[in-house]
Amino acid sequence: MPRTIAIMGVCAPERRAYAERTAVTLERPLHLLRFADLRAAHALPTPRPRASDAHAVVDFGTDVDLIHALVARGGAEVEAVCIVDARHMVGDLLDDAALAASVTAGDTRGDVGARARQAALALELATRIVWINWDQVPTHALAVQMALASHLNPTAVLRLSRDPLADLRSPASHEGELLERAGWVSALNGAHDPYMRDNRVATLVYEQVRPFHPQRLSAALDRLDDGAAGRLVRSAGFCRLASRPGILARWEHVGSAMWIEPLGADDGRMGLGQEIAFTGLDLSAPRLAHLLDAAALTDGELAAGPTTWVSFADPLPAWPAVQSSIPDAGD
Repeated sequence: MPRTIAIMGVCAPERRAYAERTAVTLERPLHLLRFADLRAAHALPTPRPRASDAHAVVDFGTDVDLIHALVARGGAEVEAVCIVDARHMVGDLLDDAALAASVTAGDTRGDVGARARQAALALELATRIVWINWDQVPTHALAVQMALASHLNPTAVLRLSRDPLADLRSPASHEGELLERAGWVSALNGAHDPYMRDNRVATLVYEQVRPFHPQRLSAALDRLDDGAAGRLVRSAGFCRLASRPGILARWEHVGSAMWIEPLGADDGRMGLGQEIAFTGLDLSAPRLAHLLDAAALTDGELAAGPTTWVSFADPLPAWPAVQSSIPDAGD
């Protein structure tokens, strides 16, 4: 049965042109999905049903909620194609621009670095990653790009584009869940095995049972952004801040943009301390560990306990009220 083909990527003109070529080459209808087609920022798209939907090529707009859009069209069964312009792939992942210039409060498309986060997510969700304009890039730079993409999504098929028919010919994996394709997930699970490798590209896992001191973590993040441990491109995982005890947080970083957001209050059953995967160029594992270890609580701070931790200077963005993630005994 033919799969829906979703075309993703933050380079809008190149993505649109590729979607059009794919639809013409495969003789399929072309559907356009834009943010305005969604009822809300994170609502499932509800287009008018059409008999040809299962056979369509769908051009996902730059600021579309990729996860929900893919789930609405079949989830892991969708052929999710990420289009990469080889002339500026790394630049897209380091871009601090927003996805939309004018948004309402709470709309994450307006975040600093939202475009880079979307670029990383498209790579991580793809069943195949296709490079265009690759013949305009030196071979060594292209090798780094392909290795970086493979580290970000070890399950994806990697193709230097010739034409859509050739690009889609080799089979891609549709097993597992969408979010399990991301390299950081496989790294934290001890199963990270990228197909393409390069000496400059690495993925490192950092673990630390002690929570972070927020002020020292902020200083460490500044140093990491300055390149103290190499060029960090993407990191994601889970962490705890001493000044916000009892709350597990999601750590997400792309380029120079950072998000540390609460997942829920708990009693430690959701994991202790830090577990974060870092992917980047020319990384130094010892320097990375040294900087982050210095941000963790000292013996004396740890012994002082949460009543002291909450008084620590905390320059990180405030969180909304957090509900417990642990069900009551009667639930």
